[in-house]
Amino acid sequence: MAAGTRRLSYYDNFLKKYPGVAKGNLKIDAAKFAEIWQHYDSNNSGYIDDEGLDKFFRDLLMTTTAASITPELVEDLKECFMESYDDAKDGRIAITELANILPTDENFILLFRLTENLTSSVELMTLWKKYDRNRSGYITKGELGAFIADLLAQHGKRVSGEKLEEYVQGMLKIFDKNNDGHLSLTEMAKLLSIKPEENFLITSSKLAKFQDMGERERLKLMHQIFDHYDKGQTGFLEGPEIDLFVKDLHDFEGASGEDTFCQADSMRKVDIFKEDLMRHCDVDKDGKLSKSEVRLILGFH
Repeated sequence: MAAGTRRLSYYDNFLKKYPGVAKGNLKIDAAKFAEIWQHYDSNNSGYIDDEGLDKFFRDLLMTTTAASITPELVEDLKECFMESYDDAKDGRIAITELANILPTDENFILLFRLTENLTSSVELMTLWKKYDRNRSGYITKGELGAFIADLLAQHGKRVSGEKLEEYVQGMLKIFDKNNDGHLSLTEMAKLLSIKPEENFLITSSKLAKFQDMGERERLKLMHQIFDHYDKGQTGFLEGPEIDLFVKDLHDFEGASGEDTFCQADSMRKVDIFKEDLMRHCDVDKDGKLSKSEVRLILGFH
């Protein structure tokens, strides 16, 4: 038998643990989905890629067919599934894409993504403030349960306390990489499929020389910065737009280079920084920042 067509050597098929998959019933519950995701995302990258993809499709074939499994058959199945489910066309399977291949009850992963339809970190920070009620920098297990129940309610769905607990445990297994029973803001971004933005003030390297620029250059840069944070194009920074601007300014001063999602140990510092900044620079005390007030802030910092 040619090397390319010989039967694959035996190894432990992870999917055989799930009889429903073996019977062709690919719809599984949240907890089982979490276990499968953790197994094939072996490097905790947030994707199933490279070796994990080959293992997943080999296991899927071995679980659902009695036919001889060859490398060519695995590759054919992989190409077929990736063409249909790899929405990003990046040669990897994201968690939302796996939820299409192995749908969960209530399709709970995709439900989170579609219900809120968040597109930016400004919107995420608004949602975050709603559920991080004690401003701890984390959503705890209890807060996560309320978050999930709220999202389900918006779709006219209710679940039992037992089912809600199952969802919470599934979410924590998938996204709580450090196993502390909490979700950070960065982990919540992954849950809602939001890509963190770079700190605009850090990537705008000219800001470090703001004071040394000519008047025209300073004005041009100030407009660029203001327009970036004025997501609603209202002519003012308000609400979560101020939060994101202040967070980036705080990190710029510390030259941290972190992404825009607050880490737990800095959130309270950012709140204090915001209070001080608004007290001195919100000249008309309307709780918003105009272009002239942003220019005043940049001049100070």
